[in-house]
Amino acid sequence: MKNFARSTLLLIMMAIAPVAIKAQNDSIRKAEFTASLNYQSKLHYFGRTDSLQSSGMFPSVGYELKCGLYAQGNFIFVQNYSLPLTYTGSTIEAGYRLPQAKKINGNIFISKFLYKKTSTLVQSALKYQTGINLSFNNKIININTGFDIKYSNTADLGATAGLDHIFIIKIANKPMAFAFDPSAYINFGTQKFSEVYIKKQNFLGFPLNNKTTVNKSAFNILSYEISAPIVFVAGKFNTSLIPAYVIPQNLLAGERGIDMFYITASIGIRL
Repeated sequence: MKNFARSTLLLIMMAIAPVAIKAQNDSIRKAEFTASLNYQSKLHYFGRTDSLQSSGMFPSVGYELKCGLYAQGNFIFVQNYSLPLTYTGSTIEAGYRLPQAKKINGNIFISKFLYKKTSTLVQSALKYQTGINLSFNNKIININTGFDIKYSNTADLGATAGLDHIFIIKIANKPMAFAFDPSAYINFGTQKFSEVYIKKQNFLGFPLNNKTTVNKSAFNILSYEISAPIVFVAGKFNTSLIPAYVIPQNLLAGERGIDMFYITASIGIRL
């Protein structure tokens, strides 16, 4: 499950909730419990995927204090043609959410990944991730950015840049509202790879070819992604549908990645 997708959905919820809940004073922070059930039709990591065409289910729970500190957990279940719905790991995230504002929103976070050793997820080698997401809002278009460091056996840098515009439709005289948010993102990250060089030498009149392997690292575009989240809020309940299309870039040798359309669906509650 992608970080920017969760962040985008959260920003939509922050924008639409005060419209749907008449009694809410959005200038006052309140402690809040959230729970949701999420489904993704095709699991991927910046367009990188396994050969099993796996889908996933993600129950999620979280709690945010009045001061903006929060914690949340996701429980990951994977399913494909050779595997029934099976628990494959969990993620735990803690962080600080900036006060809701008209111009700037965002959060600072640190995540711990607890994948099973038998997990088939492409990103199952990840152990920790920390970073910041920021959204700069205006009436024409929102500018979204994210920066992170991922830890496995080594540290990798990541960044996200995107644009979106939220359309909100209020249902008259009812605590309900729809939101539609066409979005486009570019994802960046460091990639580590090896290059092999053949050096020709001459030894006692005999030609020799020496093979040399050099480890390298580069900061590249990992994927392009477009999406169109649709969110419905009724009081404290919410549901969303996010159709998206991802185009992986700069695939390394051994990586499997394809252009793919996928859908993320969610139903949740905020108390």
